[in-house]
Amino acid sequence: MDIRVIKGDIKITKPVIAGRQLSGTVYACGSNVHHIKVGDRVVVNPRSPPKYADRYCWRNQSHMSDECSICNDIGIAKNGGWSEYCRVSANQVYLIPPEVSDEIAPLCDSVSSVIHTWNKLENVPCDARILVCGAGMSGLLWISYLHFRGFREIVVCEPVEVRRRVAAALDLGYEVVHPTKLDIYGRDDKLAFDIVIDTSGDGDAIQEALVTIRKGGKLIIFNYGLINTEIKLNPYELVTKELTIIGSSGNPLTFAQAVAVVRDMANNYFNVEKLGVRVYKLRDYNLALTSLLRMEITQAIFSVSHFVI
Repeated sequence: MDIRVIKGDIKITKPVIAGRQLSGTVYACGSNVHHIKVGDRVVVNPRSPPKYADRYCWRNQSHMSDECSICNDIGIAKNGGWSEYCRVSANQVYLIPPEVSDEIAPLCDSVSSVIHTWNKLENVPCDARILVCGAGMSGLLWISYLHFRGFREIVVCEPVEVRRRVAAALDLGYEVVHPTKLDIYGRDDKLAFDIVIDTSGDGDAIQEALVTIRKGGKLIIFNYGLINTEIKLNPYELVTKELTIIGSSGNPLTFAQAVAVVRDMANNYFNVEKLGVRVYKLRDYNLALTSLLRMEITQAIFSVSHFVI
């Protein structure tokens, strides 16, 4: 997300310190903070709960509130973690379980979005065929989470060879293909998918994946993408196949659950090297951003340390 802010895909209204996904060690606490103490390892939910209840809060959809928009997140509207010290609200801070390393803890934010999206699906059969489009960090977290939940009929679609290698190296037993191979799945209902999860935000990728969804299937769009991205839909096909399209944004209400899930997945699924995560000193941020843009890594973690709560 930080790189999209730097590129201008997400607009900011004032200069801020970047660093939306962050974890660290508590350096100081306010007098009314009791659930954590100095020296604790903590991870931060970048999306704060709204201060005032509105119609979305009443419906348990606080993430839809304007106050909870991504444009108000830490690292976008408020100073983030690319600094030695970062002051954050206590209600956004969670203890890191001992099973979770400092390098993996920042993934809790992305995992919370995965969980929020999964909670939108109902009665997914254990033999469901699922296509995941995109093998960046979001895609890798999705396929790891699906494996963790017991799903094995998974295909990963990714145009970039280095990302296909990373996905295959997770050793989950999933098929990893180039988008040019997708047409075979659309021609045979036995090979078609019950669920398609797009993590690329690319209009062409979504368009190609649409033809692979079988009757009664669901399309999940899991990336903010670019504002001007468009896809074409055939209403007749939507009706006759009874397709469901689900958009998903981040949700602060699933962050605590994500911390527990990351704890349970840490040993078997979240290997830093396999996921393509690399740790940099903050002074090397130009090198980190270049590596991200060249897709040499899936995520850069900057090694800085303290929080003031």
